[in-house]
Amino acid sequence: MPFQVAFTINISAIYMAISGLFLVLLSVDVIRGRWKYQEGFGEGGLGEKKEDPLSRSIRVHANAAEYFPVALLLLVAVENIVAINWVVHTLGILLMVSRFTHAVGLRGMAGESIPRVLGTAGTITMISVAAILVLVNSF
Repeated sequence: MPFQVAFTINISAIYMAISGLFLVLLSVDVIRGRWKYQEGFGEGGLGEKKEDPLSRSIRVHANAAEYFPVALLLLVAVENIVAINWVVHTLGILLMVSRFTHAVGLRGMAGESIPRVLGTAGTITMISVAAILVLVNSF
């Protein structure tokens, strides 16, 4: 009889759902900007200025969409390989707080801001810790 391992995403699914809702909210922000500036595609020349709100909304959404997939896949891997609930929740909460903080910082201004830097650092920390945990516990 082959060895079977139970695969679960019970905890990770919570953070996947929150991430999905967060991306929807960011999408609505982009849609509102497109309506306001009458721009159906691209940035309509507004993107030449880093300060333009539509350009920032697009980048906030895209940035979240770029980081969520790998972070959530690593969260699922931690849940199944490390299998310590509080570790999974800690990493999930760190991801959500970091992405929200980054979005607030980038949405507020195009340049560097404390929330943007903290959000980036938190996201990179979450991904790094999750990746190291998966690697260490896979051998």
